[in-house]
Amino acid sequence: MNLKHIFLFLLLIPGVTFAGSNTLVVASWNVENLFDTIDDPDNPNDDSYTPDGWTHWTTFRYTRKLSNLAKIIAAMKPDILCLAEVENRQVLKDLVATLQKEQQYDLPFILHRNGQDTRGIDVAMLSKYQPVWTNWFCAFPGQRDVLVCDFIVQDRPLTLMVNHWKSQLGKKEESGLIRTTEAQAVRKFVDARLEKETSSAILILGDFNDNVTSTILAQDAGLSLDEGLVRTNATKRLFWNLSGLLPEQERGTYYYAAAKRWNSFDSISVSPGMLTNSLPSAPWQAMPETYSIFKYPDHVQTNGAPKPFRYVRSKVDGNRMVMGFSDHFPVRVELKAN
Repeated sequence: MNLKHIFLFLLLIPGVTFAGSNTLVVASWNVENLFDTIDDPDNPNDDSYTPDGWTHWTTFRYTRKLSNLAKIIAAMKPDILCLAEVENRQVLKDLVATLQKEQQYDLPFILHRNGQDTRGIDVAMLSKYQPVWTNWFCAFPGQRDVLVCDFIVQDRPLTLMVNHWKSQLGKKEESGLIRTTEAQAVRKFVDARLEKETSSAILILGDFNDNVTSTILAQDAGLSLDEGLVRTNATKRLFWNLSGLLPEQERGTYYYAAAKRWNSFDSISVSPGMLTNSLPSAPWQAMPETYSIFKYPDHVQTNGAPKPFRYVRSKVDGNRMVMGFSDHFPVRVELKAN
């Protein structure tokens, strides 16, 4: 089925949303342990995020976290927002309500399911538009899902794949193997899509817990930093990792304080048809000049790192609550109807 037939079919489905603008803003953000204060008996890993837990996670702190997140989201103005590290659907409902009440910004459609992650955190999506198709798949037991959503916006199909791959905690070989498995699963999915429609508009985005220069991203997932290589690749299967637009020293989205090291864990990659003047051409074009690591002024600490929202235990400075935003910077790009 080609794009024209898909569109004609979707016209018959109730709830399909068509926008009036020819641009679309997509953002992705790891919001750092967005838990509510309620102890979920089915999730033993949320015990820390309760009033009696070691973080002393009170209603006041939870609502402050929601307010702080809402400030940055409203400043980014996303039409579709991809999220990592959310506990459940309720925290998403609370975030949507906070956005509406405090920032007069509306992202009414919530995409979420409870996954298999052993920490009890999931990927999710908030959107101005109702998707026409959703799918979740877990590439490795006990890890986060990949969320896939298809949209029709401005009469044009668009696919987003939200990721939050295995962290680098634990044995390096084991965590690397899991991320490789996740990368290969994503690659298999998009290869099947591109085989059916080479001009598909697909974004692969999220927190990959690996740097954009890693072989897992560049080779196993096929997310290349080299625009020229994507354009000339004979297979037409390489995605362009938009972090390649930034100087290497400016790609950091997460600062590992213990090692004083920046990591480029968060990124957005686009299918080859979304490049400017590409052949074949996708229904949406990425606007390279708009890609950025979004740094809201209050989110940036004096050392340049993102200001987290967490309880810090320190023998030197004492125990304290740092009421920032998240330990990750979000990433953002604008798309143009082609």
